[in-house]
Parts: sequence; C-alpha cells; structure tokens
Amino acid sequence: MNQILHTLKLPDLVTLLNALCGIAAILLTLNGPTYLAPLLILIAAVADGIDGHIARKFSSSEIGGNLDSLADVISFGVTPVVITFALVEGSIQYIVLPALGFYFICGILRLARFNTMHMGFDAFSGLPITAGGIVMSSYLLMGEAFFNAYVVAVLALILGLLMVSDVRYMKARNRKILMPLTVIFAATIISYFINIEFTHMLASLLTGIMALYVLSPIIKRTT
Repeated sequence: MNQILHTLKLPDLVTLLNALCGIAAILLTLNGPTYLAPLLILIAAVADGIDGHIARKFSSSEIGGNLDSLADVISFGVTPVVITFALVEGSIQYIVLPALGFYFICGILRLARFNTMHMGFDAFSGLPITAGGIVMSSYLLMGEAFFNAYVVAVLALILGLLMVSDVRYMKARNRKILMPLTVIFAATIISYFINIEFTHMLASLLTGIMALYVLSPIIKRTT
C-alpha cells in the first residue's frame, strides 16, 4: 500500500475524485432518480479536465494513464447507463437497455484504443467518452419535460458509434473556447443548489454546445 501511495501524484488524486463522483452518482441512483446524479457526472468531467491540465503542466505518475481510463469507465461509461436505465419505466426498458449496453461497450473500446493509439496532440480518433458522458448527463439534466426513452436510445447508439469511429475530434485547448465552456459548467453545477429550473435551462444550453462539438467534424467539412 505504501508503494502505491508514494506512486500517486497530484493529477492522480484529481482522477480519483473523478471516479468518486461516478460511484457516488450510482449509489444515489439506487435510492431513486435524482438530478444530483447526472450533475455529479459534470463534476467528474471537470475533474477529468483538471487532472489532464495538471499532468501536462507538472508531471504524471506511472499509473496515471491507466488510472484515468479506469475512472472514465466509471464516470462516463457505467454511470450514465445506470442513471438513464433508472429513469426508464415499464417494458420500454428492454428497448433502451441494448442501446445503453452498446454505448458502454463502445466506451470501453474507445478507451482501450486510446491507450494504445494516439492520433496526435491536437486531435482524438473518435468521440471521447468524456464528451459522451457529458452529452448524456446534460440531456438528463434538461428535465422530465424533455426526457424521452426513445430519444435516449437513439442518442446512446449515435454516441457509441462515434466513439468507436475514426472521426477526427479536435481537443478543446483554445482559451476562447474553454473559458465560456468553464463558465457554463460552473453555472450549471452551482445552479443546482439555487434553483433546479435554472439547472434545466443551463443544461439545455450545455446540451446544445455539446451537440455542436459532436457535429463539429461534419460542420468543418461543409465550411
């Protein structure tokens, strides 16, 4: 145990926070649907971005890369599936479940490929699983008025296909993009503790932004 503790560095501790957010969201869902669960996925996404920034600025441990992938499987693979399935009622669960299973399988395949093949400093090969998790959670945070089991099933299938595709997705490193996105993330998270209606509105905005990112390779080709 001492050897593992000595191996850990600051980015790894933030990565563990990512994983803890994911498992906490799952445990909360066991007691019934709650908007706090998908909100924790957004917090996990923030932690995922911070640990990468810290690792690039300082240094990462020998286990950092593998630890990050394991945390991402929990927070952006397993957790969205559990939360979404808990929200679906009746026989339609049997339609949604295969789509969610497909999303999960594609997510872990995406991470496995990422660990063995890097497309370059500025791009990802396939949609990052973190982006998939953010899309799922922001959609769920839009509220019951927008929730539709069939839409979720289609969304899971599309995100899954994009994760294992060879579509080129640019990394969000530009401050002009990161700063507004950070503000929206922070506002969405903080709004939960003020008024859930604000959360629904901000989550709708975040969903729209993420939809633009998902479609960005198509938009880029047509411009």
